[in-house]
Amino acid sequence: MKFEIGDKILLLHSKEEGTVVDIINADMVMVEVGKVTFPVYLDQIDFPYFHRFTTPKPTPPPQRIQGYDIKPEKKKYEDNIRMSRGMFLSILPVFRMDAYEEHVQSLKFHLLNETSEAYRFNFQVWLRNSMELEIRNEIQPFSNFYLSDLLFESLNDSPRLEFVFFPKEKNDKLAPSFPKTWKPKVKQLFLQLSELQARRDATLSQVLFEKYPEKSKNDKPYFDASSIGSLSAGSTPAAPVAPEPPAQPKYELDLHIEMLVKEWRGLKNIEILAIQLNEFVHYLELAIVHHQHSMIVIHGVGKGKLKDEIHAILRDTPEVERFINEYHPRYGYGATEIFFRY
Repeated sequence: MKFEIGDKILLLHSKEEGTVVDIINADMVMVEVGKVTFPVYLDQIDFPYFHRFTTPKPTPPPQRIQGYDIKPEKKKYEDNIRMSRGMFLSILPVFRMDAYEEHVQSLKFHLLNETSEAYRFNFQVWLRNSMELEIRNEIQPFSNFYLSDLLFESLNDSPRLEFVFFPKEKNDKLAPSFPKTWKPKVKQLFLQLSELQARRDATLSQVLFEKYPEKSKNDKPYFDASSIGSLSAGSTPAAPVAPEPPAQPKYELDLHIEMLVKEWRGLKNIEILAIQLNEFVHYLELAIVHHQHSMIVIHGVGKGKLKDEIHAILRDTPEVERFINEYHPRYGYGATEIFFRY
């Protein structure tokens, strides 16, 4: 592998510099440019050092002559204002090579918020009318959120992805909730993946909404789909499920799966890891927002996969001053202590 996690890179098409934050496979890496993380092929990036040395230096401004200074006109808009495009489901195919050609092994799903507003959301994965995974969290403006992986053969199990969005900040003009369902059509998705591979692009995108809907008289209370599915015919839900209140920061965060999910038995390892990492990132962001000085995250020992993923996230978080994973009389080697800088 030409690149390693932490390497500085240059996007060849835009000449923007970023950092490698994850290795996807032998052909692709995940990079972060600014505060946006996205996958790229290796032939679309290079090390930035040659570009830095070969780029001609800008011509120095002409010498100012006293008495001839003209104040420039003030710009009406800032150049760095980002335009809201909407909420998207980003789909990253993960390929594997057999003896003759590449095949899609799984699909990675990210939620991409290209708006200036923060939202709370409920996310569920259903296979054969049975809920396989549920996540409740929030997503910040102009950021992305890892949701889950789906094995490619699971497309034969009639999958559907259920979303319900809620405005994080109270706004009487907006709808109290907005549900959205995406059901992949196997034939159409297969054609899109073939075109994606031919174009050498990395991801597919599905629009969930371009603009969050305004409030109307026909708005109904949101009911939890998992509870509705268990009702008998002709019965009605007892009470609407309101969005959960914002969580408070924790000094000690236990990521053992039995502490996070009641019905965790039968979950696949990759589903458990996704739940644990999403919980960790959520409380890490809360600690930073509330200017917490330190935090202990209990990840256990096991095979070390969860610990390695947590440490990789901490290395890429500028607000983290340092973190240690040493023997502790209470946690052994199963916890990491984090110290923040402000």
